[in-house]
Amino acid sequence: MSSTIEKLFPGFTPAQKRNLLFYTIGIMCYKLGLESALGAVKTMMTERFNSNPATSANAFATLGLLEGLNQLMQSLGSIAVAPLIFRFKTPHVLAVAISFFATLSLVFLILEPATGGKLVTYIVKNGKDVPDPSTYGNWSPYILFPLFLLIGGAYGIIELIRRVIPRDIVGGDVAKLKKMDATVHIWYEVAGTGGAFFSAFMIQKLGHVYAMCVVPPLFIAAAVSWFQVSSPERNLAKIQNGPKRSIGGAVFHYVGVYFSSIVTGARIIFSSRRFIWLIPGYSLGLVYHRYLENGVAPNFSKIVLGDASLAQIMVGGSNFGELCGALIVFIFNTQVKTPIPWVRWDALVLNLLWLVPCLSYRLLSNGTSPQAFAWMVAALFMFISMGWAAGDVSLAAYVQSQLEHNEEEEISEEVSPLGAVMAFLYSSYIAMYFGLNYGLGKYLDVYANKVKAIKNDKNLAYETGIEPFYMIAGVLFSVGCVIIFAGTFIPKGSFAINPEILSGDELHDEENATVNVLAHESEFKAAK
Repeated sequence: MSSTIEKLFPGFTPAQKRNLLFYTIGIMCYKLGLESALGAVKTMMTERFNSNPATSANAFATLGLLEGLNQLMQSLGSIAVAPLIFRFKTPHVLAVAISFFATLSLVFLILEPATGGKLVTYIVKNGKDVPDPSTYGNWSPYILFPLFLLIGGAYGIIELIRRVIPRDIVGGDVAKLKKMDATVHIWYEVAGTGGAFFSAFMIQKLGHVYAMCVVPPLFIAAAVSWFQVSSPERNLAKIQNGPKRSIGGAVFHYVGVYFSSIVTGARIIFSSRRFIWLIPGYSLGLVYHRYLENGVAPNFSKIVLGDASLAQIMVGGSNFGELCGALIVFIFNTQVKTPIPWVRWDALVLNLLWLVPCLSYRLLSNGTSPQAFAWMVAALFMFISMGWAAGDVSLAAYVQSQLEHNEEEEISEEVSPLGAVMAFLYSSYIAMYFGLNYGLGKYLDVYANKVKAIKNDKNLAYETGIEPFYMIAGVLFSVGCVIIFAGTFIPKGSFAINPEILSGDELHDEENATVNVLAHESEFKAAK
């Protein structure tokens, strides 16, 4: 057994293997609980805002607003990571954040029975089995705003630490980092796929609130496991040698650093053809992927299929596609040297979503059950997300490799080129996603209200509900395909089907342009 582990993880010390084991166990418990928590909360939001008379008319616009604010809170949560990990061990910050997430999930489990909530039952409406709103607890859906925003903050902290903690576990060895990243990513996606399907099952059996009963034990198990991960004391040395600030002062300081990094990232990206294509390739691609899982899936499930919990079946298919996409990139890593082919694949498969509105009326009106159709959509989502994951994994490696020569290791360097570029790309994604989600929410409300007014006419309800998805799942995603695909021809040397290199003979000139941008930024700060 020990020899097998040694072959799988050559060069890892016993302490590193132990840390990797506990971290991987924790990450699987976290992902299983995360899919159950987010699946239940998003189903809860969709069902509660649609069933409450005070919010029903603008339910999907409200959902779009809430999703956008949650994304913003994720970004703010990530800002709080830097001062926290400077003062405390990184695994301990991670464990406390997941424990706070577990506490928030308990609020729902206490609130629902306290206000008369029961296990879900179903009623028939327009020929479809839909959840009975009379089983819901008598609490205002607006309570979801503070709770979902706090969840976003905790989620942002966890997700950022999840990306930086590998260096604490295995150090700066590139080979070990790649091995750890690949191992953790595979188990993370396995847990995500199983967690999404399990979440759909639990929501349909217990309801969207009581399905969260598995979340606190899973999150606490993750916290206990992460507490076992040892971490170097380098953070304490940094805070002792650095400027003295309170945690609140440090948070405000890093908010300023974050916005400064966005400006620096914009300067870098718009200075070079090697980077400017990342706006459509990375940011816009992420917008479409997130809207596929958090927009198309729950909205179609509620408006057309009648049950928002069916979205988790679709998300499970999407998660499995992400796993397959990451494995494909891993297998063909040496044959495909740039992210261009993967991003083009990602763009082209967006057109597959036309099948959802084009086939749904024919199948559903001829006897296909909503649950069976959800599984068909899950298979379609698998292929679409496979393309996105392949592009995302390769793009992350591309950005790091292109900026590696500019990275500074000194503690005093607060805005690195890589951090600045990623801050700008992620902020661009948040802005685009917020506008898209809210605008399409208002558009969907028009048709959702028409469906709610239909009585005892299943086919008319299907036809009316499907109509907006020709524009959303069809035209909108095809527009995204054109923009993302066209953006892949911006870098020099990208017209080949499988380019060997993107910068060509002018790499040195473009590197100098990037360095000049950073130098100008430093001069600007010094002048201030």
